[in-house]
Amino acid sequence: MAAGALALGGLTGCGDETPQVRTGALNVVSLGDSLAVGVQPQLAGSDRETSQGYPRQLANTLREQDREVDLWELGCGGATSGSVISGGLECAPGRNTPYDNEDPSTSQLSYAEGLISTLGDAPTVVVLDIGGNDVGSCLRGGAILESCVTKAGRQLRTNLDTILRRLRAIDPDVPIAVMDLYDPFLGLWKTHPEARSTLVRIHAVFLRDVNQVIARVAARRGALVAKVGTAMRQDTAFTAAQTTLPPAVDAVCKETWMCVEAPLVPNIHLRRSGYGLAAEELLRVLTPSLGEMGR
Repeated sequence: MAAGALALGGLTGCGDETPQVRTGALNVVSLGDSLAVGVQPQLAGSDRETSQGYPRQLANTLREQDREVDLWELGCGGATSGSVISGGLECAPGRNTPYDNEDPSTSQLSYAEGLISTLGDAPTVVVLDIGGNDVGSCLRGGAILESCVTKAGRQLRTNLDTILRRLRAIDPDVPIAVMDLYDPFLGLWKTHPEARSTLVRIHAVFLRDVNQVIARVAARRGALVAKVGTAMRQDTAFTAAQTTLPPAVDAVCKETWMCVEAPLVPNIHLRRSGYGLAAEELLRVLTPSLGEMGR
């Protein structure tokens, strides 16, 4: 933070880092998984945190609009909707978070509650992505388990509702924007043509049991939805028999690392342009609230 900022205490789940806030700055609080910290793959197949993630691109765009912005990046690579609440899951790749993440009292959500409470009446927005790792675990041994996707959707419904309910209890009026998801399994379309019928079927389940769940829970808790899935053409109909590349598949190939060829290794994370697309969608849904906050 900038020099002259005031140190604030009273946070729950806090590590050694002392949070600070600047008077007059717009606070962007970012929660989520590896997408929230801009993880990108390396040539050897391992992941690294970068400055390309959607929270930083969103903050930079807001600064270009002559806003003073303080970005609070609370994301945790590998986080599931459950671990955001309960902790107990080490962040990857070796992220040094301001919370210990050992248990519910030191989890990402617990820290966010304390931070938002401490920010008080300061201009604040919250952005959140979660659920990708819940769904990603359904690819096992080269097979996608349809029942697992449905189960992941049920877990996401319960956990996202808890996350939003608890944030709302701290501040009923803070603008919260939740990202919906893209279907990473579509990245298998080119390399596994024999599985296209399965991919089409699983994609329909994904839209119903994941993205529609996110939309319903967000509406129930007064949160906005940044429709990254729609921006990536995920709701465009397609069939296994069509000869042209489905727009939803094309978008996954262009905006993620799922369709790369050797020596690169397929990876579910967004490219820089994909993170930029997510930032654009978040800005789009947050703009009316930002206008009300002034400058």
